[in-house]
Amino acid sequence: MNTSTSMLVLGALVLGACAQTAPTWESRFGDAARQAVALQVLDPGAPGRDRGPMRTDGKAVSGVMTGYAQSYGYAVKEAKQPEISITPVNAGR
Repeated sequence: MNTSTSMLVLGALVLGACAQTAPTWESRFGDAARQAVALQVLDPGAPGRDRGPMRTDGKAVSGVMTGYAQSYGYAVKEAKQPEISITPVNAGR
């Protein structure tokens, strides 16, 4: 083999090493997993509209819970206020 032929063969081998060996289906590898994750997101813009937790007072919550219990026929017990008694203590006797 002469030098030009060996260089041609070497060039063909080098270019052959750069050829695409993986099938074309690998170019879409992971698409199904990414699609499944995207389908699980209901509203992608929701984090930008986060206003924090809702706040309400105890009377409103008590009224809602009483109405809920009455709508299902549950007995509603009124909360008893704690009895506070102040007893004087003799400090020196």
